[in-house]
Amino acid sequence: MASGIHVQLAVSDAGGCPVSSISKELEIESLRVDQHTTRTATGVVGELTVDRSDDAGTEPAAVEEVFVDETKSVYRYTHDDECPCQRVPDHGCPVRTLRADSGRLVLSFIAPDLETLRGVVTDLRSCCGNVTVNRLTRSAAADERSLLFVDRTAFTDRQYEALETAHEMGYFASPKGATAEEVATELGISVATFLEHLSVAQTKLLDQTLSS
Repeated sequence: MASGIHVQLAVSDAGGCPVSSISKELEIESLRVDQHTTRTATGVVGELTVDRSDDAGTEPAAVEEVFVDETKSVYRYTHDDECPCQRVPDHGCPVRTLRADSGRLVLSFIAPDLETLRGVVTDLRSCCGNVTVNRLTRSAAADERSLLFVDRTAFTDRQYEALETAHEMGYFASPKGATAEEVATELGISVATFLEHLSVAQTKLLDQTLSS
């Protein structure tokens, strides 16, 4: 039986991603990402559609307009080495879905094993401001039933509180129900401290989930 892990990640502050940058200024209607091979190199090429019905004429940078009509524009672009859409496929995991809103990327892919997943998350955290694991689904037979037990004692009180409060306030929802600043204010701590607690708590939760 296949043992792959279907992963959905949310990534913020992805400075090397044109989609992330454009979504801060314009509403992206749809996205498409493909692996593209040339004679000299392998890269990731994407297309995005922007709703022009209520747009004041903002022209995004670092993209090529390939189609336009009265209501929409379609742009084509190439991801660079700092873009999550380039770095995830470099681990052998093609991007399956991608959406962007206000600079935040939500992407999904299938990792063959836990080691690969950890490598992807570590890699993205080296180039992006924040990486959040939204959802994990492990391959299972249709008739297989399993219970997942989380060891609460593996978390410090602050780590668990950060994870629980973020969940309750909709931080992991799409679109977000709360920002990092709002959750940090609720907890009475700085944004940097909140993100540090959350990152450690997510890693511990990820380890327990995928080793069960």
